[in-house]
This record gives sequence, structure tokens and C-alpha cells, in this order.
Amino acid sequence: MMNRKDYMISLGSNMGDSKEILHAAIKKLSANPGLKLLKLSSFYRTKPWGKTDQPDFLNAAALVRWEGTPEELLAFLLLTEKEMGRVRKVHWGPRTLDLDLIYNEYERRDTEYLHLPHPLFWARPFVLVPMEEILPEFTFRGEGIHERILSLHGYAEVKREWTEGKENENGY
Repeated sequence: MMNRKDYMISLGSNMGDSKEILHAAIKKLSANPGLKLLKLSSFYRTKPWGKTDQPDFLNAAALVRWEGTPEELLAFLLLTEKEMGRVRKVHWGPRTLDLDLIYNEYERRDTEYLHLPHPLFWARPFVLVPMEEILPEFTFRGEGIHERILSLHGYAEVKREWTEGKENENGY
């Protein structure tokens, strides 16, 4: 399904022009010579998770090939968030850009800096629905992604909003 260098990333925004912010983030990620965008999901409108008294999010998933370590990829994602105006004030609060390192089939980490797979990804429809679009045969701990989304009633709270342009080989 994935090769050793393939990582799933979740993208989200609920401050400013989220569609443009996600487009800019994808372009910035793709500009890194160590990263190749393999697949990009549609953009999905989602309700906030965890802290619910904030605007809806626009979310997507990207499958990327990364030439470095998972820690280097996370550092690049965090730097990209910061360069694009992310300020961390409230846990699970509003954000211009959120880039989460979700999964790699071959790498596991459980350190203060990095947890891989992301510890909450299997409980979050806003991650799973876009991810299913990219990897419909994905399984985790013996459960298929479609069955997991159904068990979470995830299709009711995650609505596809934008698909234009993702047909290009590199996503743009």
C-alpha cells in the first residue's frame, strides 16, 4: 500500500481564507526538494473536534514521499505552520494552518517530540474521510478505514467541499 518513505499528512484551517491557505501550504510543501506530493484529497468542511466553540474547519489529506527521517518531516511541517502565521494559543483552538504527521506504515515513534502514528487519528473523521479518498483500502489494527468511519458516524459530519485541480499528477 505505502512504501517506506510514504507518509500521510492531515491539513486543516479555520482562520482566514482557509481554501487559499491550504493551497498555499500544499505549494510550500511541494517546493521542498525532499518532499514529493503523491496524492491529495478533496477539501472537506468539518465541525471542530475537541474544542467545539470555533468556526468550522477545511481539512484535507496528503500522501507524500519524504527523503528524510520522520522527525525531520515533522520539523518541516511545524516550520511551515509557523511561516504561514500559525500561533499556538489554545489547545485544539482556531488556527490558520494545522499540519499533522499522521501515519507511515513502517515507522513508529513514541517520544516527547513525535508520536507516530498520530495517537488520535483513528478517532477523527476529519482525518479519516479525506484519508479514505486517497487510500480506500487502508487498514489499522485489523479494521478497514471505511468500517471505522461508519462506526464513528463520520460521513455525517464531514462534507466534501472542493475537488478542482487535484487530478494533476502532483496535485496542482
